[in-house]
Amino acid sequence: MHPSTRVFLTGLCLLILAGCGITKPSRFYILTPVEESGSAIHAAQGPAVGIGPLRFPDYLDRPEIVHRSGDNQLYYAGSDRWAEPLKATFSRTLAENLSVLLPTERISMHPWPRDTELDYQLILFITRFDADAGGMIVLSTHWEIIRTGDRSVVERRKAVYTEAAGSPAYTDIVAAQSRAVEALSRDIAAVITESHRP
Repeated sequence: MHPSTRVFLTGLCLLILAGCGITKPSRFYILTPVEESGSAIHAAQGPAVGIGPLRFPDYLDRPEIVHRSGDNQLYYAGSDRWAEPLKATFSRTLAENLSVLLPTERISMHPWPRDTELDYQLILFITRFDADAGGMIVLSTHWEIIRTGDRSVVERRKAVYTEAAGSPAYTDIVAAQSRAVEALSRDIAAVITESHRP
Protein backbone atom coordinates (compact mmCIF):
# COMPACT_ATOMS: atom_id res chain seq x y z
CA MET A 1 0.00 0.00 0.00
CA HIS A 2 1.28 3.40 -0.95
CA PRO A 3 2.35 5.48 2.09
CA SER A 4 0.05 8.35 1.15
CA THR A 5 -2.90 5.95 0.92
CA ARG A 6 -2.04 4.54 4.34
CA VAL A 7 -1.94 8.05 5.81
CA PHE A 8 -5.30 8.90 4.20
CA LEU A 9 -7.00 5.74 5.49
CA THR A 10 -5.55 6.25 8.96
CA GLY A 11 -6.85 9.81 9.05
CA LEU A 12 -10.25 8.69 7.80
CA CYS A 13 -10.48 6.03 10.51
CA LEU A 14 -9.57 8.60 13.17
CA LEU A 15 -12.27 10.96 11.90
CA ILE A 16 -14.88 8.19 12.00
CA LEU A 17 -13.87 7.20 15.51
CA ALA A 18 -13.96 10.81 16.65
CA GLY A 19 -17.41 11.24 15.13
CA CYS A 20 -18.70 8.17 16.98
CA GLY A 21 -17.52 9.68 20.25
CA ILE A 22 -19.40 12.96 19.86
CA THR A 23 -22.32 13.26 22.28
CA LYS A 24 -25.37 15.42 21.88
CA PRO A 25 -25.22 18.69 23.85
CA SER A 26 -27.25 18.61 27.05
CA ARG A 27 -30.42 20.66 27.40
CA PHE A 28 -31.50 21.84 30.84
CA TYR A 29 -35.01 22.48 32.16
CA ILE A 30 -36.82 23.92 35.18
CA LEU A 31 -40.48 24.01 36.14
CA THR A 32 -42.37 27.25 35.55
CA PRO A 33 -44.51 28.87 38.31
CA VAL A 34 -47.84 30.60 37.72
CA GLU A 35 -47.77 34.22 36.67
CA GLU A 36 -47.90 36.96 39.27
CA SER A 37 -51.39 38.19 40.08
CA GLY A 38 -52.54 41.72 40.81
CA SER A 39 -53.23 40.98 44.48
CA ALA A 40 -49.67 41.34 45.76
CA ILE A 41 -50.81 44.30 47.91
CA HIS A 42 -52.52 41.90 50.29
CA ALA A 43 -49.71 39.35 50.31
CA ALA A 44 -48.15 40.67 53.52
CA GLN A 45 -51.39 39.88 55.35
CA GLY A 46 -51.69 36.36 53.91
CA PRO A 47 -51.32 33.17 55.94
CA ALA A 48 -47.89 31.93 57.02
CA VAL A 49 -47.31 28.55 55.41
CA GLY A 50 -44.50 26.09 55.98
CA ILE A 51 -43.84 23.66 53.13
CA GLY A 52 -42.39 20.33 54.12
CA PRO A 53 -41.24 17.80 54.75
CA LEU A 54 -41.51 17.02 51.04
CA ARG A 55 -40.57 13.51 49.95
CA PHE A 56 -39.80 12.17 46.46
CA PRO A 57 -39.30 8.58 45.27
CA ASP A 58 -35.70 7.57 44.71
CA TYR A 59 -36.19 6.90 40.99
CA LEU A 60 -36.65 10.65 40.43
CA ASP A 61 -33.47 11.56 42.32
CA ARG A 62 -31.27 11.96 39.26
CA PRO A 63 -30.53 14.72 36.74
CA GLU A 64 -32.12 13.09 33.67
CA ILE A 65 -35.80 13.65 32.89
CA VAL A 66 -37.66 10.38 33.23
CA HIS A 67 -40.61 8.95 31.38
CA ARG A 68 -42.17 5.51 31.14
CA SER A 69 -41.90 3.32 28.08
CA GLY A 70 -44.27 0.75 29.57
CA ASP A 71 -46.11 -0.13 32.75
CA ASN A 72 -42.94 -1.15 34.58
CA GLN A 73 -40.12 0.26 32.46
CA LEU A 74 -38.49 3.65 32.90
CA TYR A 75 -36.46 5.60 30.35
CA TYR A 76 -33.98 8.27 31.39
CA ALA A 77 -33.28 10.94 28.80
CA GLY A 78 -29.54 11.15 28.28
CA SER A 79 -29.21 14.75 27.09
CA ASP A 80 -32.40 16.28 28.55
CA ARG A 81 -31.79 17.10 32.18
CA TRP A 82 -33.09 19.11 35.10
CA ALA A 83 -31.04 22.23 35.70
CA GLU A 84 -31.13 21.40 39.43
CA PRO A 85 -32.43 18.47 41.46
CA LEU A 86 -36.11 17.88 40.63
CA LYS A 87 -37.06 18.11 44.29
CA ALA A 88 -35.52 21.61 44.45
CA THR A 89 -37.27 22.97 41.35
CA PHE A 90 -40.54 21.34 42.43
CA SER A 91 -40.35 22.83 45.95
CA ARG A 92 -39.50 26.31 44.72
CA THR A 93 -42.23 26.25 42.06
CA LEU A 94 -44.80 25.09 44.61
CA ALA A 95 -43.72 27.85 47.01
CA GLU A 96 -43.91 30.51 44.28
CA ASN A 97 -47.32 29.25 43.19
CA LEU A 98 -48.73 29.39 46.72
CA SER A 99 -47.31 32.86 47.31
CA VAL A 100 -49.28 34.05 44.25
CA LEU A 101 -52.46 32.01 44.74
CA LEU A 102 -53.06 32.69 48.43
CA PRO A 103 -51.48 35.39 48.17
CA THR A 104 -48.82 35.58 50.86
CA GLU A 105 -45.24 36.66 51.35
CA ARG A 106 -44.90 34.33 54.35
CA ILE A 107 -43.75 31.04 52.84
CA SER A 108 -41.11 28.98 54.65
CA MET A 109 -39.35 25.86 53.41
CA HIS A 110 -38.56 22.91 55.66
CA PRO A 111 -36.47 22.94 57.76
CA TRP A 112 -37.32 26.42 59.01
CA PRO A 113 -35.90 28.17 62.10
CA ARG A 114 -37.49 27.08 65.39
CA ASP A 115 -38.86 30.54 66.09
CA THR A 116 -40.73 30.73 62.74
CA GLU A 117 -44.41 31.48 63.29
CA LEU A 118 -46.64 29.49 60.96
CA ASP A 119 -50.39 29.25 60.49
CA TYR A 120 -50.26 26.07 58.40
CA GLN A 121 -47.85 23.30 57.55
CA LEU A 122 -48.00 21.37 54.29
CA ILE A 123 -46.63 17.82 54.34
CA LEU A 124 -46.29 16.36 50.87
CA PHE A 125 -45.27 12.96 49.53
CA ILE A 126 -44.85 12.57 45.78
CA THR A 127 -45.24 8.96 44.65
CA ARG A 128 -44.99 9.58 40.91
CA PHE A 129 -44.04 12.47 38.62
CA ASP A 130 -43.29 11.44 35.04
CA ALA A 131 -44.76 11.01 31.57
CA ASP A 132 -46.36 7.74 30.53
CA ALA A 133 -45.84 6.06 27.15
CA GLY A 134 -48.71 8.06 25.65
CA GLY A 135 -47.26 11.43 26.67
CA MET A 136 -49.56 11.96 29.63
CA ILE A 137 -47.96 13.56 32.68
CA VAL A 138 -48.92 11.88 35.94
CA LEU A 139 -48.34 13.59 39.30
CA SER A 140 -49.43 11.28 42.10
CA THR A 141 -49.48 12.78 45.60
CA HIS A 142 -50.40 12.34 49.24
CA TRP A 143 -50.68 15.68 51.02
CA GLU A 144 -51.74 16.95 54.40
CA ILE A 145 -52.36 20.45 55.73
CA ILE A 146 -51.99 20.98 59.46
CA ARG A 147 -53.11 24.02 61.44
CA THR A 148 -50.04 24.69 63.55
CA GLY A 149 -51.89 26.41 66.41
CA ASP A 150 -53.56 23.22 67.65
CA ARG A 151 -51.88 20.67 65.32
CA SER A 152 -55.27 19.72 63.89
CA VAL A 153 -55.50 18.26 60.39
CA VAL A 154 -57.29 20.67 58.07
CA GLU A 155 -57.15 18.37 55.05
CA ARG A 156 -55.63 15.02 54.19
CA ARG A 157 -55.84 14.00 50.56
CA LYS A 158 -54.56 11.48 48.06
CA ALA A 159 -54.74 13.05 44.59
CA VAL A 160 -53.54 12.34 41.08
CA TYR A 161 -53.06 15.15 38.55
CA THR A 162 -52.72 14.45 34.83
CA GLU A 163 -51.77 16.75 31.96
CA ALA A 164 -51.34 15.93 28.28
CA ALA A 165 -47.92 16.94 26.98
CA GLY A 166 -49.17 17.02 23.39
CA SER A 167 -45.87 15.79 21.97
CA PRO A 168 -42.83 13.73 23.00
CA ALA A 169 -40.65 16.88 23.03
CA TYR A 170 -39.16 17.49 26.45
CA THR A 171 -40.08 21.17 26.30
CA ASP A 172 -43.73 20.08 26.11
CA ILE A 173 -43.29 17.41 28.77
CA VAL A 174 -41.79 19.89 31.25
CA ALA A 175 -44.48 22.47 30.41
CA ALA A 176 -47.14 19.84 31.20
CA GLN A 177 -45.35 18.98 34.44
CA SER A 178 -45.48 22.67 35.37
CA ARG A 179 -49.25 22.66 34.76
CA ALA A 180 -49.61 19.60 36.98
CA VAL A 181 -47.76 21.36 39.81
CA GLU A 182 -50.04 24.36 39.27
CA ALA A 183 -53.14 22.16 39.62
CA LEU A 184 -51.77 20.75 42.88
CA SER A 185 -50.95 24.26 44.08
CA ARG A 186 -54.47 25.49 43.35
CA ASP A 187 -56.02 22.66 45.38
CA ILE A 188 -53.73 23.37 48.33
CA ALA A 189 -54.33 27.12 48.12
CA ALA A 190 -58.11 26.59 48.02
CA VAL A 191 -58.04 24.51 51.21
CA ILE A 192 -55.86 27.03 53.07
CA THR A 193 -57.96 29.98 51.85
CA GLU A 194 -61.17 28.35 53.05
CA SER A 195 -59.64 27.43 56.41
CA HIS A 196 -58.17 30.89 56.91
CA ARG A 197 -61.43 32.80 56.49
CA PRO A 198 -62.29 34.91 59.56
